[in-house]
Amino acid sequence: MKRRVLFWGRFDPGYSRNRVYAALFRELGWDVDYFFVKVWPRFGDVEALLRGLSFRAKPDLVWVPVARQRDLAAACRWAHRRGVKVVFDPMISAWDKKVLEQRKWKAEEPRARKLLARETALMNMPDLVCWDTSCHVDFCAEYLKVPRERLRVLLTGTDEAVFRPCAVEEGRKENGHSSFSVLYHGAYLPLHGTETIVEAARMTQGTGIHWDFLGWGAYKASTEAKAKGISNITFLDKVPYVEVPKVIAAHDIVLGVFGTTAKAARVIGNKVYECMACARPTINEFCTGYPPEAKDCKAIKFIPAGDPAALVKAVEEYRADWVNRESYFAAARDFFERHLSMAVIKRQLAGILADLGF
Repeated sequence: MKRRVLFWGRFDPGYSRNRVYAALFRELGWDVDYFFVKVWPRFGDVEALLRGLSFRAKPDLVWVPVARQRDLAAACRWAHRRGVKVVFDPMISAWDKKVLEQRKWKAEEPRARKLLARETALMNMPDLVCWDTSCHVDFCAEYLKVPRERLRVLLTGTDEAVFRPCAVEEGRKENGHSSFSVLYHGAYLPLHGTETIVEAARMTQGTGIHWDFLGWGAYKASTEAKAKGISNITFLDKVPYVEVPKVIAAHDIVLGVFGTTAKAARVIGNKVYECMACARPTINEFCTGYPPEAKDCKAIKFIPAGDPAALVKAVEEYRADWVNRESYFAAARDFFERHLSMAVIKRQLAGILADLGF
């Protein structure tokens, strides 16, 4: 009989990380079921009772997806009463976001201490907590006091049916630049450090380097305001998700994360998975969560956080050797396949399930 995992909460099943993990469960021979909480996440177990969840086939595992701290307590109550184990995939910490990333609250404020205490209690409820990098595992152990034996690394991955190499010619049709082209794509968040990219673009006006932005988010307007008057920046129109690989292929290199927050130093951005899956090299600030082999990969350049001059230098180093561009493209895809692909993450997930006794 097949094992069954139940994804629980008020979450988006189409979000890349959720979609990747559901696909991997199926590849590992599991049935995937969903319970979408509709009313009040903190009392989702009551809702489950009223909606007859217990009449469905009993799951072997409950999975609480990305950032659904509000669903976690109810999911644990429902599952643990039935002898079912729970795995949480937080991706972010609410306390980290408020205090260390956005810096809206000071750590010593009563509301910040209250949030930390609440999140610490929540993170200690599930049987295992999975994080996207080893840096986040360290953070969870240090700040949220979860025992390390209940923490695991599970890389983010990307949808490889969408993000894969496409013909350069096909991509170039989407891009009118004859110059060396650099792409930032993704959300406008403090940890991404888009202001660093804007300043790097300002420093390279008239040098034949063009910088494109494709994305959305709360900080987009401020990024556009900072870029006003800079001649070599273009803000691209939004495209459907499945068209993003063509935009990537239309550029020479793709940028990652440059923010100066503590969280920025703990992440491997989705855009890194996506661009390397599409065989494009990248530039990022260094994160110890990268596989150790990243330091020797010619398709990844690491620079200090928030340093536009270092970003310019890295771009110019790529451009100076661009006669060998195909070797960079090949190195990016090779690194992805060996260290960031779904095949790698599938092995990680299989190990996590084995640790849980499956």
